[in-house]
Amino acid sequence: MLAFVSIILNSCDQKEDYEQINSQVVDAAGEWWIKFSATDYETGYLKVLTFNTADDIATEMWIWDKGNWKGIKFKCPVNVANLTFGGTGLTNLNTDVSVEVLNGKIEKGAGLSTSGVVTDKISFEIKFSDEPDVVYQAVGTRKTGFVEDEH
Repeated sequence: MLAFVSIILNSCDQKEDYEQINSQVVDAAGEWWIKFSATDYETGYLKVLTFNTADDIATEMWIWDKGNWKGIKFKCPVNVANLTFGGTGLTNLNTDVSVEVLNGKIEKGAGLSTSGVVTDKISFEIKFSDEPDVVYQAVGTRKTGFVEDEH
C-alpha cells in the first residue's frame, strides 16, 4: 500500500510549461495545396511543403513536393520580412536538374480554400534546366486543416 501511495504522489510532480519555439521562417513555412500550370498543362492540387533548413536561418527555406509533382526538393532564398522568395541555379536534391524560382510570394489572408475558408496564398514561377523554355505558374493556398479542403 505504501508503494502505491508513493507512486501516486510522485506521478503528480509539477511539469515545466511547454514553450513553443518558432523557426526563423515560420511565417513562410507551411503545407500548401498548389496547382502547377504552363501552356496546355495543368495539375490538380498537389501538396507542397515549405519549411526551415537545419541551420534555421531567416534567409533560406526548403521547398519540397514530397514526390507529388516533379520530385522537387531544394533550398530557396527567402525574405521573411516581406514574404517573398526566389533564386536561380538552385540545387534539386532529388534530380540533377537545377531549378529557378521567380516572383515567389506569400500573401496573408489572400487565399480562398476549396471550401471557402480565407487562408494564405502562395504563388511563384518555376523553371527547370532540362526544360529551359517552359515556365510553370504555381498558385495555391495554405492547408486549413478542414477535411473538405484536403485534395
